[in-house]
Amino acid sequence: MQQNQNEEVITGSKVCEFKGENGPQSPAFLFSVGSDDPLALERFKLIEGTPPSFNNWCDIERLLQTMTHLATGWLKNYGIVQCIAVGDKHGNPCGATIKSNEIDAVRDMVRGNDKSIFGGFVLVNFRVTREIAEAMAQAMPGGRAMFDGVIAPYFDEDAIEVLARKKGKCRLMTNPALDVANTVAENLCLDMTPRFRYVRGGFLLEPNYTFVLDFKHPEMKVYGQRNERAENNLLLAWAVGCTSNSNTITIAANSALIGNGVGQQDRVGAAKLAIERAVDAGHKALLEGAVAYSDSFFPFEDGVRVLIDAGITAVFSTSGSIRDKFVQDLCVEKGVTLYQLPDALARGFFAHG
Repeated sequence: MQQNQNEEVITGSKVCEFKGENGPQSPAFLFSVGSDDPLALERFKLIEGTPPSFNNWCDIERLLQTMTHLATGWLKNYGIVQCIAVGDKHGNPCGATIKSNEIDAVRDMVRGNDKSIFGGFVLVNFRVTREIAEAMAQAMPGGRAMFDGVIAPYFDEDAIEVLARKKGKCRLMTNPALDVANTVAENLCLDMTPRFRYVRGGFLLEPNYTFVLDFKHPEMKVYGQRNERAENNLLLAWAVGCTSNSNTITIAANSALIGNGVGQQDRVGAAKLAIERAVDAGHKALLEGAVAYSDSFFPFEDGVRVLIDAGITAVFSTSGSIRDKFVQDLCVEKGVTLYQLPDALARGFFAHG
C-alpha cells in the first residue's frame, strides 16, 4: 500500500526500480519527467554490471553537476574544453582533473585521493580505451580496478575487460552526450531546471545553480598579482567546491584536486580538513604553491591564515563579511593573491542540510 501511495505523488513515468538508500527504504524508483536534456539520467545506458542503486544515481547526479560546471567554466574562460575526469564518493568529489590528455586525466584523478576513490564512482568525458582503463586501474592501490562504477561516452571492448569486477560489482555506463567532442554543441551544458526537495507535507522549490566563474567578470576584485596558472587551478577548485557539501574549502594544484574539505560547520575546520586530506593523500609537497577555493566568504582571518600557513598562494572566495578588509590585507601582506566576487553572485550552493 505504501508503495502505491509513493508512486501516486510522483508526476512522471517510471524508468526503473532498484534498492533504496538503505535496505528498509526499498524499493526505490527513477522517474522521468520527459526532459529533452541529453544528460537526463534515463539516457545513461548500463553496459556491464548490476543496475545502479539509489546511492549510485545520487552520485551520478553530483558527478554531472561537477563535470558540467567545470566544462562550462573552461569554455567561458578559455573557449575550449579539455579531458575531464571526476571521481565521487558518498556524494562529494574526491578526485578531479582537467588535462590535455586522457591518461594524465584518469591517473591524476585517482591519485588525488586513492583511498577515497576506492569503491567510488568515476565519470569522464572521453572514450575509454584499454590503455586508459589500465592507467586508471594501475593508479589504484595494488594496481587493480576497484570502482563501484565508471561512466563514459563509450568503452572499447577490451577496456570493459579491464574495469569489470567479479559478480558485476563495477557498473559501466555510457552516454554519448558526454563526449568532449560534443561540448561545443552544448551537450555538456548546465542543468537549468529548478531543483526541489521533499519536506514533510510538501516540497521546497528553488532555481538551479547556474553561476559560472569568469575571471573577466566586471565585479571581480583581485588583491595581489594575477597569475594565469593559478586561475586555471582555481577554476577547477571552484567547480569541485561549489558542487560539494557546504561548508567547503577545496585545494587544487597541477590541474588536479588534491584536498577537499567538505561538510564542515565552520570554515576554519573546512580549511584544516582540506589540508589534512591533501597531506594524507601524499600531496604535502604540492601544497606549497597550490590554490584554494572557499564556497563562501571568510568571516574572520583565521580560515585563510590556515591556508596561507600551509603554502597556498592564491585563493578565490566570495566577499560579504564585515571583516573582508582584514582578510584582503592579510593576503596582500603574505603575498597571496585573493580573488573575490560578491557572495550574492558567486556563493556555492550544494547541500546545506
